[in-house]
This record gives sequence, C-alpha cells and structure tokens, in this order.
Amino acid sequence: MTEILLHPGFHKTGTSSIQHFLWLNRTALAPHFTSVMLRHLKPAVQMACRFSRNRNPAELMDMVAALDAALAEAEVKPAQNILVSCEGLLGHLPGWPDVDDYGAAPTLAAYLTGYFQDRHPKARLRVILTTRDADGWLFSTYRHHLRGQRLTQTPEGFARTYAAAADLTGMAAQIAAAVGDVPVFTLPLADLAHYPLGPGGALCDLMQVPSTTRGDLVAVGHGNTGPEQVLWEQFLALNRGPLGDRAVRAAKERLAEAVDLGGWRTA
Repeated sequence: MTEILLHPGFHKTGTSSIQHFLWLNRTALAPHFTSVMLRHLKPAVQMACRFSRNRNPAELMDMVAALDAALAEAEVKPAQNILVSCEGLLGHLPGWPDVDDYGAAPTLAAYLTGYFQDRHPKARLRVILTTRDADGWLFSTYRHHLRGQRLTQTPEGFARTYAAAADLTGMAAQIAAAVGDVPVFTLPLADLAHYPLGPGGALCDLMQVPSTTRGDLVAVGHGNTGPEQVLWEQFLALNRGPLGDRAVRAAKERLAEAVDLGGWRTA
C-alpha cells in the first residue's frame, strides 16, 4: 500500500531541520519515498498564505492544479510513497500582518487531505504535526518576525498579543476534527531531540525506512536558528529607529550575514 505522510507544520517546530535533512539525504531516501517540499510547492503556499490573511475560499480555487504541478515537479511516480513537508501549507506564521492565529489551518488541512484522498484513494494517508511548548514557540516566532518585519514590540508584548496562537496542541485537535477519518499525530519538538538523526529521523521512522538505509543517512545540526539576544536587540533598535524601511532591511541583512544567521550545519 502506498504511504503518504503529510507534514504541514507547525512553523518554528523543527521544520527547517527536517526539510534540510530530507534534501541532504534525498538520494539515499529515494527508494523509500519522494520528498515534496517548498521548492515544489511555492504556488500552493502562496495560495495558502493569501487564504490565511483573508479567509476567502476563492484563493484556493487553483490549489488542485498547483498540487498536481508540485507532485509532477518532484517526479512522484505511480504507487510511490510520498512525504510532504512544508509549513507554508498552513498559511503564514502568526504575527504576519493580518494573521493573528492558525484559524485558517483546519480548512487548509482539509483541502490538502481531500486532495490526496482524491488523487490516491488507496493510499494510507496520515498527517503529522510537529509542536512546541508555548513559551519556546512564542519567542522563536518573535525573533523570526523581528528580522523579517518592522516589529517594534518587546518579547513580552508579542507574547501577550499572540498567546492564543501558541496553543499548537489545541489547534492540532481542531485540524484533526476538520480532516475527518485521516489520522493526525503530534510530535513535540522536545521529543525530536532524542532521535540520533534529529527531527528528520523521526519522520523516517514513520515512513519505516529500514535500518540498513539509516546507517547511510547524514544528520544535520540546527537550521534556521534565531538570533542571539544581542542580535535581536539590535534588530529591535533598528525597527524602532529613524531609518527608512529599505535601510533597516539592509542593515539587518548585514548583521545577519556577519554571523551566518540561519546557516546550516551538519552534525
């Protein structure tokens, strides 16, 4: 039976490390499943992000065609196992303008699972949601937006504003209700640390990659790490300062490049 594992989030829960692991080991993993990630899914992610901002169902009219194109670009063959990992399929990370929470996620998850049930009716479809403790998620999300936007809130203010969005376990339950009989599992980030191959290794377990293959896989270190305290304080000062938006973006990029912020490291 064909296995399809859908990993659409949540953001800031080890997803970047998982995706780097899958890409780095794509040749070794190819006999067991095909990975479908952001590089294949950009049009679908753009639709999901627009929907997360305005909740207009019209934004999803072309989702089926976009997903068909993604699977074709990933060269998924008939009856081949598939692992889809892309947090953008649940829309924007909360804290983005006009996105206060994951309220769009249940609808998006229902679209996604419905698509795979239609295209692969005989496959075993499962959804895995990586989660994280509320405080850790809020601070990681804050640092992400501090670099990417002109955010001027303190960490404490941001946490108060988006506290409800940090209940990832509660949102996972809402997603499970929305997708009907498709099994939904949660995997806390704290548990992923116990896997010798890291978060990506946990998904290999779910896809039943044999031990003979796992011995050939390369682990990765932390990817897409947030800025250290001094750096995010510099970002906050720039965001609050008098420079124009373009100058602020350029200054933050220079600071990030100087410390290789978000760079990948093999373990």
